[in-house]
Amino acid sequence: MKKLVLIDGSSYIYRAFYALPSLKNPKGMPTGAIYGFVRMLLKLLKDLQPDYIAVVFDKSAKTFRQEIDKEYKATRRETPDELKPQIPKVKELIRDMGIQVLEKEGYEADDIIAYLAEIGKKEGFKVYIVTPDKDMLQLVENNVEVYNPVSDKFFNKNEVYKKYGVYPEQFVDYQTIVGDSVDNIKGVKGIGPKTAAKLLNEFGSLEEIIKNLDKLKPKQKQAFEEALDRLEKNKQLVKLETKINLPIDINDLKVKQPNWEKLFKEFEELGFKKLLQEFKEKKDKDESPRQQSLF
Repeated sequence: MKKLVLIDGSSYIYRAFYALPSLKNPKGMPTGAIYGFVRMLLKLLKDLQPDYIAVVFDKSAKTFRQEIDKEYKATRRETPDELKPQIPKVKELIRDMGIQVLEKEGYEADDIIAYLAEIGKKEGFKVYIVTPDKDMLQLVENNVEVYNPVSDKFFNKNEVYKKYGVYPEQFVDYQTIVGDSVDNIKGVKGIGPKTAAKLLNEFGSLEEIIKNLDKLKPKQKQAFEEALDRLEKNKQLVKLETKINLPIDINDLKVKQPNWEKLFKEFEELGFKKLLQEFKEKKDKDESPRQQSLF
């Protein structure tokens, strides 16, 4: 079965930025996040051996979700000044490595990944979504898994249930109830993760919970009644959008050969001597197209 790997580039670059000390090239440009990203990406490629791949980024902070709720992600911090100039260079290097970079105005990286995962699933691929973002767990199916690079853990349907007490198809309802402090989504007051999972297992869905409020404990019933208007909005914020007008064919994501000479030049300018040497050795040793794609 062919493998499609979809990487949440925005979370990946932040992880690289905070994981490494502040590095600079000979001209004084910050390079720590760039170096960390390339190293992490190379390890991922070696471990997963994808046939098709894309790294997906958020285009801008404002998306259709801010039109639903202006407070959505309002508590997010600004991109650190030292990281800002490194992001375009990371994208350039990804492309030079023969990997597609995708982003679309008005949509989050999560939505684009959801859209591509749906295509990959229909094409019969094994899909791996690389992200620490639990929002993506709603996409998990028989041939769609989420790999969390922070915990180094793969989430299939059973693993999602073991960790959260609900299955992927219930995850949108679960997050709608408990909320998400990272995205500034307020859940049902007094209903924590364990209670939310218990209620979803008992009733099956949020819709059924609302239909059966009289069967809940008095405090739970009151909490849901007070949150009814917010719950509808929460669900729109949490659910990923798979209907996107993105002019791309799945074959555009096929692994391509790197632009070796451009990579050599970039690594030299960035001061990445070790990476430069490693890539030159790869080019000299590798002969088959598969090997020449860095795997």
